[in-house]
Amino acid sequence: MTGSAKALALAVVVAGVLAATPAFADHMVYRYRVDHHTYDDIGTYVNIVDRTGKDAKVETQLHVAVKLLGIVMFRQDATRIEYWHGDRLESFHGVTVTNGRKLELTGRARGDSFVLTTPSGTVVAPGNVHPTNPWSPMVLHSDEMMSTSTGRLFHVAVTGGKETTVTLGGTTFRLRQFEIHSDKHEYVWLNDSGVTVAFRTEKDGTPIDFILTRQVAGR
Repeated sequence: MTGSAKALALAVVVAGVLAATPAFADHMVYRYRVDHHTYDDIGTYVNIVDRTGKDAKVETQLHVAVKLLGIVMFRQDATRIEYWHGDRLESFHGVTVTNGRKLELTGRARGDSFVLTTPSGTVVAPGNVHPTNPWSPMVLHSDEMMSTSTGRLFHVAVTGGKETTVTLGGTTFRLRQFEIHSDKHEYVWLNDSGVTVAFRTEKDGTPIDFILTRQVAGR
């Protein structure tokens, strides 16, 4: 193959890759402090959201460590990527390392289902399944959720939405409160702009709050 032919072939390949990859226009970074109700500040949680039209890419970074007398008793680090089209989760990939043990999840929309590959095998979820990462109010519009750390699927009922006064990390807010009912009782708090100011989950019955500390627009 001549040099010009090789250049043309490379140009075609690059053009194909660019055409297949969404050109995201809006970029937002949301940084949260992770507040354990027993051990206080234990780490950070970051959502990096890129949007264009109906498409969104959400990259999540989690770093937490629970220490007792200077000794790390629990550590978890994770990186996850979600691709969305409208309110449909198109694909998910996550790697979570808990106390040195790695767990990888890979999922993709397929027809009316979402097929998730876990270390235990393949799981077929309903097409409307949403991860437990409340990066957008839209995530709450589902009755099926998927744990981003384990891949476990569970049926949920989401209630609430009224404005209420809530104290988080020593600061009082007026926010719209949503409750997620499953085998756990979780909360999501949104401001009037639809930004997730905080959310709460449970670990062994103890509440853990994720509180927004910084919100940055642009690259």
